[in-house]
Order: sequence, then structure tokens, then C-alpha cells
Amino acid sequence: MALRRPRWAIVVSALFAHSFWYSCALANHHMRHLVEDIPFIHQSQPNATSFVAVSGIRNSGNNTVLPRLEIRELERKPDDFNVFLLGLQRFQSIDQSDKLSYYQIAGIHGVPFIPWDNVQSNQTGEYGYCRHSSNLFPPWHRPYLALVEQMIYQNAQNAISGCADVEFKRRMSVALRIFRLPYWDAAAVPPVGEGSYPACVQRETIELELCNGNGSMRTVVSNPLYSYRFHPLPRDDFDVNTFITAGQSDQDMTQILAAESRWLQWNYTMRIPTSLDATAKSQDDLVAAELDKNSENLRQRTYQMLSMQHDYYNVSNNRAPGGSGRVADSLESVHDTLHNTIGYRGHMWKTQYAAFDPIFWLLHANTDRMFAIWQNLNPGSYVTNQSNPQATFTTPRNSWADENTPLHPFRSNEAGDFWTSSSVRDHTVLGYTYPEFMNLADNTTLIHRVNALYGGNARSLFSWDLAHQYGSAGISLRLETAQYYYFANIRATSGVPTMGSKVYVFLDDIPADSQASDTQEPYVNNPALVGFTGFQNTVSTASELTQTDGEKMTGVVALTKALEDKVGLGHLASMDEVAVTAYLQDKMTWRLALANDQIMVAKEASGIEIEVLWAKMTPSTPDSFPEFQSNGFQLLMRATGAAGVEAWDTI
Repeated sequence: MALRRPRWAIVVSALFAHSFWYSCALANHHMRHLVEDIPFIHQSQPNATSFVAVSGIRNSGNNTVLPRLEIRELERKPDDFNVFLLGLQRFQSIDQSDKLSYYQIAGIHGVPFIPWDNVQSNQTGEYGYCRHSSNLFPPWHRPYLALVEQMIYQNAQNAISGCADVEFKRRMSVALRIFRLPYWDAAAVPPVGEGSYPACVQRETIELELCNGNGSMRTVVSNPLYSYRFHPLPRDDFDVNTFITAGQSDQDMTQILAAESRWLQWNYTMRIPTSLDATAKSQDDLVAAELDKNSENLRQRTYQMLSMQHDYYNVSNNRAPGGSGRVADSLESVHDTLHNTIGYRGHMWKTQYAAFDPIFWLLHANTDRMFAIWQNLNPGSYVTNQSNPQATFTTPRNSWADENTPLHPFRSNEAGDFWTSSSVRDHTVLGYTYPEFMNLADNTTLIHRVNALYGGNARSLFSWDLAHQYGSAGISLRLETAQYYYFANIRATSGVPTMGSKVYVFLDDIPADSQASDTQEPYVNNPALVGFTGFQNTVSTASELTQTDGEKMTGVVALTKALEDKVGLGHLASMDEVAVTAYLQDKMTWRLALANDQIMVAKEASGIEIEVLWAKMTPSTPDSFPEFQSNGFQLLMRATGAAGVEAWDTI
């Protein structure tokens, strides 16, 4: 029998926080070496008449606003990190029939396609509430994250409230007062000696300090950041028959069922699974390798969005038009690349299942952080009335939305009013902020911090790395001194060939043995690789496979640093547009990697359009962004035909 969310209602009470920082080392505790899992929790459903009020974590007296921290910064604070894990572990253990369970709140994003908090559907299709390829993509996720934040807080509070160990309870209560949901910044220079992918999300087990009788004990448990374990696997909710329509051939039906049946076989969320059957294992080592290879590309893309884009609609979603004068990048496109990289045929790869993976919340908290930074830098541009091509649980395809459109299913109060883009425009209304907004002054501006994090002189700004004294030697000036910037816009039709696929871009000859491969590994490890952009699989039903054909999703690969490296090696005469055009016509190529690991060379990759844009700019200073010396970006070259690089269009 398929799960149906109970339509009772509950008031999520105001939560408390105090604005102070602390540092507390863990006392000595007994260590338990066996792996333990918290029992699954069956909660009684309270009798209430109001709705779930999404408030985040706020002090009802003074509305204290505290910063979310990068996950690796949080991990360096043992009690704070422990409280986060306690809350997340207990949250994941709540019975899946409970409206406030991890399963049902994650399910708001996609499956099981049923009402949450009595917000009914007016659609006949199978959709979640999430807003993708939409001008509401950034603000919709803001109250969603706040809901998860307050649920982790509430579960951590419940986990420690009954503990008889006075000292453990005191330490955890102090940590709980400043808890906020952490984020993961994949674009930042990672800590010295580490990679882009945090180690704490890659471990299957993790040490957690638990209350145990009259004391506390360090215990090895299944890592709640590594995966979510379904309990049980809800087979009726993951209905693969939505992909079967009348008129499909037996062969098509067999292929579709084989591909979609993976969700009925995996008891845990998967990242780059080894197979599509029940024997699959996650391959976080491959996730880490891909992220490291693409980190410079992500950093340049992030810097371009924050320093050079000033229109909200363009930066908000992955279907905003590009064209001459605009790099077609967006918060959603960068987010798509990370979803694709982490999941790739697993849960994060497909929109309808993505939110079950715990890393979803860390990724989206950072997307919200980027959104907040961009807002602060561009306060005059925000949501305007736009058409949205994708349907949701409550809205049809091509519906219009503006800043007053309800962000279903998130209610702002017990009376049932919904949050809107207008009401969440200021993120602090939900009780949180980000480190970049703390202690700003005339000599420490937000622009200064963005330049330090993502500009050409970017280095690790993690607190334990700042103790090192960096000289100027060995620090590349790259983007900060470059007068020329180059980016490749990549547009893909959103039909079967590109949904959930990647486009790899290279600036050199690819070895012959990599020309036809059934695996992406030769491309990830190829020294000619500049970077890649990925597309998230958003298709819910078979009908959408045809409905979305012809629509375009956008992504970007940054070329600037790679071209500067070629100049440094003597392979490219200069960075001016004439020299770069000749070089790219000779050396630039790409590969489309399909979700079945089939690799398509440029001449086979129909549905992919590539255009290279360039700009000449005045270099930045520590407290200013680069400035255009002409009217924005200009089109340098384009390839729109099926022959790809073999047929650059005449500009």
C-alpha cells in the first residue's frame, strides 16, 4: 500500500539560540568500537489544529541571527558537530509515515508525489513541489532549508533532553544554542592537504558521542552524512510505471523498467553506484576525483556570477537565455553540475530522489549562501513575473510566477499563510546568516571577501589555514591580472540524450584510445581536460520525455585559466581574441557523456550547442571587481551543427 501523508497539523514551536561563540574540547570518554544504529522512532501525532509553521531557528524574544558554517569548519568544533550529527541521525530514524520524518520532508522535493501539510495538487502528472528551471528556484529552497534546519534542531534537542549525564547534557545544550545547518562550498580552495569533497561525508561510519545510561560514550555509528537508509524501502511510492505509456514498444518498456527499477532495489542512497542492481555500492572516491578535477572551473564560474552578473532572472535558473553579451551561467547550473557529479545515476542525479541523500542539504545551503551574497551585491534586482516551463505538484507547465507567488508547501505561520519570494527576500528573517556577512567594515567589504574566496589569488580561507603566512611567491595572479576572460556557453536540449548527462571540454588533442570509451574515467584523468558541466535528470514521467524535447538547459565551462596556462607554456601566443580564436579552432573539443556511460564525440553530439564568449576587462583590486572595457561579453565563435568542433559557425 502506498504511503499517504497524514493530514494532521502541528505547530513547530519557536526555537532558541544565543549569540555567542565558544570553544570546548571533548572530555575523556569511554570508546565503543562496535557500529550502532539508533532505533527507528515512532512518534505520537499530537492533536493540533494549525499547520506546520516554517520558522527556522529563532529566539522568540530578540530574533537572534547566527551564521551557518562550512561543514569542515563545523567539524573542527567537536560539540557543535556532535549536536548536528545527533539531530540528523534522530531525524532520519523517525518513522516514514510521520509528516515530520526525514523521509516525508525530503519527499517534498519529489517522490512520493503526495500532499504535504495538506497542500493539495491540481495536477494529473507525477511531480514534486520543487521549483526547477524557474525564476523561483533560489527562493523556493530557502524555507525548505529552514524547515530541515529546525527539524534537526528539534531532534537534537529531543536526543539530549532525557540524558542523565549532567556534563554531557550541559555541553550539548550549549552547542545546540548556536546550531545552524552547515553548508559545503565546492568552489572554495579546500583546506591545505585536502580535496574539495569533505572527508566527513565520505565515511560509511563515524564517531558520535551518545548519552548512555548515567554517562556518555564515543560510539561508532552509521554515518548520517554518508547516506539515508530507507526503513523500509517504499516500493509503492517509487512507481516506475509512470514511465510507461501507451504505444511504447516492448523493447522501450524493457529498457525503461530496467533503468527505473534501480530505485526499488537500493535500501540506501547511492553516489555514482557501481551498478544499477541490488549489489550496487557508492563510489565516493570517484566523486572526490571528479570534484578535484573540476574545482578550478567551479571557482571561476562562481566568481563570474558574483562579480559580473547583475540580472536576477539570468542568474537564478538554468533556462535563462544566453546569447551575445552574456555568459549563460546561473546558480542552478552550478548546482546541476554538482548534483550530476555526486549522484551520477544515483539518487542525487535525479531530481525526484535527490533530497534523500544527506549531502543535498549541504549543497543547497551553499547555493542559498551564493544567492544571499549575490543579493547583497545586487540589491535592486529580484524576482519578476516569468513563465516556468516545468510543472510542480501544485502548478502546471508554463505557469507564471512572481515574487508574491506562494512557495508551496511552506507556511510562514500557524494560520496557514505561505512564504513567498518577497517574504524570504531577506534571509535573516529565518534566523540565520553566513560568515561573509559577519563583521563587515570599510576595510573588509563583501567584495573583498568574494575576491579572496574565488578570485585569481584565491587560497584556502579555512580558519586553521589562515595561521600560515603566505608570501606572494607561487601565488598565481590569474584572473586578477588578466585583461581577457573566456567562457564556453553550453546549451543542451532537455530530451533523452542530455538529461542527466555531462559535457567535458578539452584544450588539446585527446589520445586515440580515449576516442571511443564506455567509461568516463579516461576523460576525467586526461590532462587536456579544462572542466565539465553537468545536467540534472528532472524527468518524472514518460510524457515529459517528449514534452521537454527542444527546450534548452544551460551550463558553462570557464576557459580563462586554462588559456593562461597555455600562454605560460608557450603554446598560445597571447590572450587576445585573435590568437585565442585560432587556438580554439584547432585545439578545442568536447565529449558528451550519457547516463549509460556511452561517450559521444563532438560530431555525434547532436542537441549540444557551444559558443565561446570573451571580454576585455580592467583588472580587479582587493576591494573592486573587474570592469568591462567594452560593452560586456562578445561572441567569439559558435558551433551549432551536429558536427560540433568540425564545423565552427561563421560569426
